[in-house]
Amino acid sequence: MKQTVKTSRVAGQLEKMFRLLNNHFFNGELPEVVISLKKTVGAYGHFTCGKVWQAGDERRYEINISSATLNRPIEETCATLLHEMCHLACAVGYNSKVLDENGKPEPIKDTSNNGVYHNKRFKAMAEAHGLEVEHHPKYGWTITSPGIDLLDFIEQQGWQDLQMVEGVSLLDVLGTLPKSSNSGAGAEPRTKKPSSTRKYICPKCGNSCRATKVINIICGDCMAKMVVAE
Repeated sequence: MKQTVKTSRVAGQLEKMFRLLNNHFFNGELPEVVISLKKTVGAYGHFTCGKVWQAGDERRYEINISSATLNRPIEETCATLLHEMCHLACAVGYNSKVLDENGKPEPIKDTSNNGVYHNKRFKAMAEAHGLEVEHHPKYGWTITSPGIDLLDFIEQQGWQDLQMVEGVSLLDVLGTLPKSSNSGAGAEPRTKKPSSTRKYICPKCGNSCRATKVINIICGDCMAKMVVAE
């Protein structure tokens, strides 16, 4: 795969990732969204709970991936995208058992406090769709990391890290830019959490795999013990 070093290529790659993740985890049932790359302070991404974009004859939701953190490991970027897709799934009532008067699924209320606090409904949606979830004392069930199913899917697709990032200035840090102005949407706050994934490589043939914990694993081709990649 070519290195993704242009904003147009990054946006296109994220749109492709969205569609493939949608097919794999949501049976392709989530609506198309607009993927944006905006620098957000204090969040890896956000989802607009309203359809803020007009695309032809239809209106669409927006998922933003912060341009200030694009160069994280691809597993973490995918986890952020999938995190926001879970908010989208809740907004459209994906698998909701409660129907409105027209027989359509009711939205699932997965956040409160203007989209900041993530409740157990979000936790359930995320854990059912490729993510591991931890609790934050202020933001609720918002700390997400890639589960084994997502890691395996990323490995199968051969996705690589996005090789670009937008710098953060002092003005950003001081908060003069709008902080995730997402109309009450669920955002994934930035937390200082070490990466939950490890890449293991066979020292003989170069086969690789990923795991979310320390493991002892042997390459099935060479029968050599695999080691953690530096």
